[in-house]
Amino acid sequence: MTRDEEGSVDIERVGARALREWITGVRDQHTRVYLVDVGASARNLDAVTSKDDVMLLPTGSDPYRGPATAVRYNGALRDLGDELFFGERGVELQDYSAAEFVQIVGPTAVCFFDESSWRAFLDDAEVARRTGIFPSTLLDPRILLADRRALADPRGLETPSAIRLSSVGRVSIGVRGADIGHVDDLPAVLTIPLPGVAAWDDIAPRDVLLADLANREWIGRYLQATDLMKMLRLANGAARITGFGWSLVDDNLSDAEPPIRDPFLLETADGFILADPTTLRRQLLSPMTATVVAVAQTSSTLALAAERVARKLGISISEAETLCRAALAALGVHSGRRAAAAPRPTGVDA
Repeated sequence: MTRDEEGSVDIERVGARALREWITGVRDQHTRVYLVDVGASARNLDAVTSKDDVMLLPTGSDPYRGPATAVRYNGALRDLGDELFFGERGVELQDYSAAEFVQIVGPTAVCFFDESSWRAFLDDAEVARRTGIFPSTLLDPRILLADRRALADPRGLETPSAIRLSSVGRVSIGVRGADIGHVDDLPAVLTIPLPGVAAWDDIAPRDVLLADLANREWIGRYLQATDLMKMLRLANGAARITGFGWSLVDDNLSDAEPPIRDPFLLETADGFILADPTTLRRQLLSPMTATVVAVAQTSSTLALAAERVARKLGISISEAETLCRAALAALGVHSGRRAAAAPRPTGVDA
């Protein structure tokens, strides 16, 4: 491979990673990612871009000499079935509710094209919460869920980081998000924080979407669970995940939900496993330690956790508190976050 070819491959990788951030809304390596549609101009963007940004430009468009890293693409990513390519690396755009019924042949971004696909997503999440059966769409490692970050924090305010410039000079956010102004006003509109829910302005009123997610504060945890299953290459039914159709300790005394990014407790053929989809760490636990973890993550205070562990294991509260403190310190788990309502039953006592 020649030096030029190596450079081409590297820039294609940069483009693919930047597009992933743009689709999901999850910032990793770049401050902002701009997708410039075919027919749009990037000429006036120097004042708002930095060396930490990436500019995704259609092949054949005007030269870009600003500070951002420029990557050329072919294709489009706006309508159902569109495909966008960096060299041979490509991604297709599909509607969430249709993705289960189409043949996935490569990286695919799924988004909510209308309220029916939004409802399908919520229904799938409810089924997983109740039964532990997850939708195949979100277990396929080739699939990216658009605007994923907003689902976990729909009210959180942030300045735009995934920006689209249209051929008519309009500026919007993400795959199908809110129109936030004209390209001439970009320096001003990029300073205005927007709630995550703005990512779906075209499918339903914001108050409806916020109400849907307010009743499902566990959605972020659900998305982490799908990451866990992909990390462990688990098929539905291969393991039981606490909080999704199963609970190791069902004593009716829990008052909290596990924090969104806490490790997951699973029961597998090999025993109890604590697995973290963020750090990729996995640990085999004894039944007693698994019990302590399950209780700690569903108790809002250490005192409540100690009381529940003491009752479950038949030990003193002081002994139980020592076990809980050790689990919190050594295993990377945390006390639960108090739920808006009492947690729903998720299984029977094992």
